[in-house]
Amino acid sequence: MTKTPPAALARTLPVALCLAVLAGAPATPAFAFKEVKQAAPAEPQAPGAVPRATLGWDLIADVREEQSVVDGMLRYRAVFGEALQKLDGADFTIGGWIIPLEQSEKSAHFLLSALSPTCPFCPPPGPADLIEVRTTEPVQFSYEMVTLKGRLKLTGEDPNGLYFRLEEAKASPTG
Repeated sequence: MTKTPPAALARTLPVALCLAVLAGAPATPAFAFKEVKQAAPAEPQAPGAVPRATLGWDLIADVREEQSVVDGMLRYRAVFGEALQKLDGADFTIGGWIIPLEQSEKSAHFLLSALSPTCPFCPPPGPADLIEVRTTEPVQFSYEMVTLKGRLKLTGEDPNGLYFRLEEAKASPTG
């Protein structure tokens, strides 16, 4: 009986395993995939929609952009839906991810994003996915989602291109 050298076995084993799988061999735990069923979203999302933070973002989603040319420059202006206009100046709670505007561990002025900035597969957030935040006390930066409570202001023609501002905000515990 001839022994197969270890190097030859190392080259032929992956090929043999692939042939066994293709031939309909029963799946072993190493080749098995578990099917995970997710609950259907409460509202249907547009095809190709990017998942967003849920806390509060659904309430401010009724916004569209209008384009105009001012002094030869293209400008965007937010047009808010009727229900969203009623929230202007109201107390508001929202969850999202901090995008710092300063290089410090704590900040009282930052952006809050509906999309995680650490997700390599998510596109960058647009104006409807960001809120400028000013807090009463500095908030510790975190890579985790944070929840904030404050007064919502609609800023449809902000020179920085942001549509929302959360003023006098305070961080609240998540979960």
